Amino acid sequence: MKTFPPADHVLYRLPACAPAPALVHELDHAVMAWAEGPAERDRLSATRAGELIARAYPSLREDRAAPLAGWFAWLFLVDDLHDPDKAADADVASRLLGTLVPEPGPAPDGPPLARHLAHVWQRIACTQSRWWRMRFLTHTMHFLSAFRYEALYRRYRRVPTLREYVQLRRASGSVTACLDLLEFATGREVPPLLHETDQLRGMFTRATDVVVWVNDVVSLEKELHIRESVNGVLVLQRQFGLTPEEAVNRVYGKVAADIHAFHAHERELQRMCSSWPGLTGRDLTALASFTDGMKAWMRANVDWSAHCARYRHRQAAP
Repeated sequence: MKTFPPADHVLYRLPACAPAPALVHELDHAVMAWAEGPAERDRLSATRAGELIARAYPSLREDRAAPLAGWFAWLFLVDDLHDPDKAADADVASRLLGTLVPEPGPAPDGPPLARHLAHVWQRIACTQSRWWRMRFLTHTMHFLSAFRYEALYRRYRRVPTLREYVQLRRASGSVTACLDLLEFATGREVPPLLHETDQLRGMFTRATDVVVWVNDVVSLEKELHIRESVNGVLVLQRQFGLTPEEAVNRVYGKVAADIHAFHAHERELQRMCSSWPGLTGRDLTALASFTDGMKAWMRANVDWSAHCARYRHRQAAP
């Protein structure tokens, strides 16, 4: 069964970032600096998180690199904790969320991952507007809350319906918070009203879906091994009576449709902004930067996945 889309897939027409090895090494070092002990260092080393950061945030400011590395170190560690054979549950998620709200403060006593998240959040939150913090906290809350629902699907060995899965996966992938961090990485925030337009929300949702559905394919072998039931390929197989190969093809058809929809929303937003009074050059620069960042994330995910030992591919990417 193939893992990656065919070489002529529209995903490969998105701009690719080929980061300098020195930058990847620096970002890997920054990620590893957040590890507590050899076990965490080994787990983080396998993620190649430095490459993902370099590819997904090509306009990353140097002074924002360390907190961003801390976020990804925490994200991969907590995601590993959430694997079915680990001890993650709703209580863990609740304690982690408690480190973020109502406002950033001193790192609390408690589990290492809670202290880690609090340190990262302090360094990120102090640079961002209250509006951005509210949005990021909401998306992080969705990610942590999804732990409970995914655990229930596993406990009862139930594959979700497609309708259930689409909503749950947007939360459980943590991609929404990672896309928010595009604005932190560049120091350019999109004005709140523009961010809530139908067009930009459509772009944001499509970019999220592209990343999580591609991840479902490239992680399928690993997830079958750990008896994960919450995977888009399995959802499509069950709901439409497909073979694994047919389900993967259906996923990449959806990914192509999502990318085309992203571009259509982008064109609509550009037309609207061309006649929207009051927008400044700074506003438009932030919007263009965010748009380019979402495209970078979609492409970065598939390029990084081809090199990441986390997924144990049989097939090389085109």
